[in-house]
Amino acid sequence: MSTAEKTEILPAGIATETRQAPKRVRRSAEEARRLILDAAEERLATQGPEGIRLQDIARDVGISHPAILHHFESREGLVRALIARTSAQFRDKMLGALQDRNGHQLEPGELIESVFEALSDRGTARLLSWMMLTDRMTEASSSRALMTEISSAIHSRRVKEAEKNRAPAPDREDTLFMAMLTANAAFGDAIIGRHLAEEAGLGHDGIIRFRRWLAQLLSEHADRHDRPERG
Repeated sequence: MSTAEKTEILPAGIATETRQAPKRVRRSAEEARRLILDAAEERLATQGPEGIRLQDIARDVGISHPAILHHFESREGLVRALIARTSAQFRDKMLGALQDRNGHQLEPGELIESVFEALSDRGTARLLSWMMLTDRMTEASSSRALMTEISSAIHSRRVKEAEKNRAPAPDREDTLFMAMLTANAAFGDAIIGRHLAEEAGLGHDGIIRFRRWLAQLLSEHADRHDRPERG
């Protein structure tokens, strides 16, 4: 009888087959770290920060608990690595959405949709909110500067638009307020937006209409400041 076919005799005298342990897969350190972070990110998206438990993540990936400790030293080390990766990915998505794409820039509605989607994606808003509430934002200097970086990119775009229209340069604080309004709305939408929409009797289509309404509101505001006065 092979090892895979061995039976175990239970106390009651009932025989049952034991399952063969899954084969270990040899992975590079980089691939193992990526898979562990992917699993942690998935649990974050579905269960929130409390779902980041090393034993569960090890089972998800198919590795041992000590293997995670080998790569990240502790749960806190894994959390720090997840924060750094999520912050970098969010930054890249936001700044990428503000860049020219073959000479074409996203319209305000498309930009706002990008912000909402980026924060909703895989629990990003939950993680960033948790970082702020637990003072972990101080551990991610790139995250602390993100709002400034994004508002600066938006302001540069508005300045170019005003120059093209021969209008006065927009106020920098006005741009910052626009970015803050969008971020606040997107964070709220990602965390409790669906619940609020259901309470208000709005379905998925209603959420989309709200996003478009906000985009139109900000677009009209920018037009009033970035285009010359008529008359």
